[in-house]
Amino acid sequence: QEAAVPPEFVCPISSEIMEDPVVAADGNSYERASITAWFEKNLTSPLTNQPMPTKMLFPNYALRSQIVEWV
Repeated sequence: QEAAVPPEFVCPISSEIMEDPVVAADGNSYERASITAWFEKNLTSPLTNQPMPTKMLFPNYALRSQIVEWV
């Protein structure tokens, strides 16, 4: 029996386990490719629909290492 994927490891946009998690201005983590594609069409948070003050993304190294360890 497979262990359930921890929800924090799953990108809220793609619904897949993240390989390159980044933190966006809304404080949430996303797969880099997914949030980058989202920003091409939207200036809002995919989760809250609130305007994003910036499109800057920061690598989430802690989350990435947790995912690598879990996988």
